[in-house]
Amino acid sequence: MAFIQNATTFDLGELNIENIFISDFMPSASGTYVKVYLLGLMFSRSENDAYRFDNKSLANMLGLPLQDVVEAWNYWEKQGIIKKHIHGDAMNFDVEFLSLRELYILNNYTSKSEPTDRKSDPKIKSHYKTLCEQVEKIVGHPLSYTEYRDIGDFYDHYYTDTAIILRAFEINYKEKNIRSVKAVKGLLNQWLSQNLSTLESIEHHIKSKDERNMIYKEVLRNLGLSFRMANQAEKELIDKWLDQYEFEPESLYQFIIVFSKKTLNINMNYLDKVFGDLHKQGIKTVDNYESTQANDKPKAQSQSQAKRNRFTIEKERSYSEEELENLLLNKKN
Repeated sequence: MAFIQNATTFDLGELNIENIFISDFMPSASGTYVKVYLLGLMFSRSENDAYRFDNKSLANMLGLPLQDVVEAWNYWEKQGIIKKHIHGDAMNFDVEFLSLRELYILNNYTSKSEPTDRKSDPKIKSHYKTLCEQVEKIVGHPLSYTEYRDIGDFYDHYYTDTAIILRAFEINYKEKNIRSVKAVKGLLNQWLSQNLSTLESIEHHIKSKDERNMIYKEVLRNLGLSFRMANQAEKELIDKWLDQYEFEPESLYQFIIVFSKKTLNINMNYLDKVFGDLHKQGIKTVDNYESTQANDKPKAQSQSQAKRNRFTIEKERSYSEEELENLLLNKKN
């Protein structure tokens, strides 16, 4: 089953109805009251300014008694979503349609258990209203009552800097495609636990985290594991090589290539031991490592050559019969 909207060939106009009316007000209202509200809302559109519509016109179009129309407006006024402006006759009045989203924002925010002086501050109310409007643009749909309540909680108890809350929504809804207010709350909690109190510090943290994730990915790629992400243990080892041993990322990649040629069983534990030895020796680059290896090689070769020379000298020396006999006696003794 699906609900599909077909493209129209002719534009005969359309009525913009806030979702909150449909989800929160319409289900509990009678069908007559809903008809009156919707037709009156259509009459309120600017393109109808040239015509004079009143309750009698509305009653005639709906086939209702005038009293039923008046009762409908009384009902909606009690619900707080319209205002009646009476001109003297109880049956003759103007109807002002109120923004349901704005009512929900203000009512939700002022209903919280925060001191009255803060709640009554017009500047704070304005910031909260603007925050909700900007969040709606990010998430791409009108906010529900629960979402308004959650955003009010973020604003009251997490960050009063609305830019930080908006950044959390952008990261989850746009960058990560995690369309959940709960995920936004989790991200805000992470930032608070890390004492990130400004947008600048948060952006720096995000950049550092992204760079570190790229390093994890590149290390695994050089190990032939590009098909998966680094697990927590692997991240901790790489962090140790970078932060404690102070290796540059490029040096890590080069060392992995060098050591891959020396062993068939290269893994994170092997690398951790090797990098630990290099750190103790003060070796931070492949060039330093290869230079050290080159210096050690002639020394080893000279020692081997000396042994061969002594063996050759002893081999070529000629002994008398008496000397050979003494050598044999000494060997037996």
